[in-house]
Amino acid sequence: MQDKIPQDRRVAPRSAAGFLISYTDVAETDPNRILGIAVSIDLNEFGLKLQSTEPIPLGEKYRFSVALGDDLVDAVGKVVHVERALNGTFEMGVEFIEIYARHIETIKKHVADRSEIG
Repeated sequence: MQDKIPQDRRVAPRSAAGFLISYTDVAETDPNRILGIAVSIDLNEFGLKLQSTEPIPLGEKYRFSVALGDDLVDAVGKVVHVERALNGTFEMGVEFIEIYARHIETIKKHVADRSEIG
């Protein structure tokens, strides 16, 4: 019997990452007030996967800022899955629901540049 290989459901390539992410409440107007810090596992223009020591509640919406080199990408995202990793941290999938077109282009360029390197 042949094992089935799960299909990758992603519709766009993702960049392996390791970039710093901050997140805050959607209604927060002070850019210096953050709720938490995380590290990106991967990202594309539709969302990201991040790792943190604290879980972010499933279904909640937050404003995420991702540092991509000299660029800062901001987006409002919804947490669509949360898993506890073997090392005790939490891995969370975030779907972007509000993002500026210029930030989408920054992410696409970053993903393309990283795929050329790797």
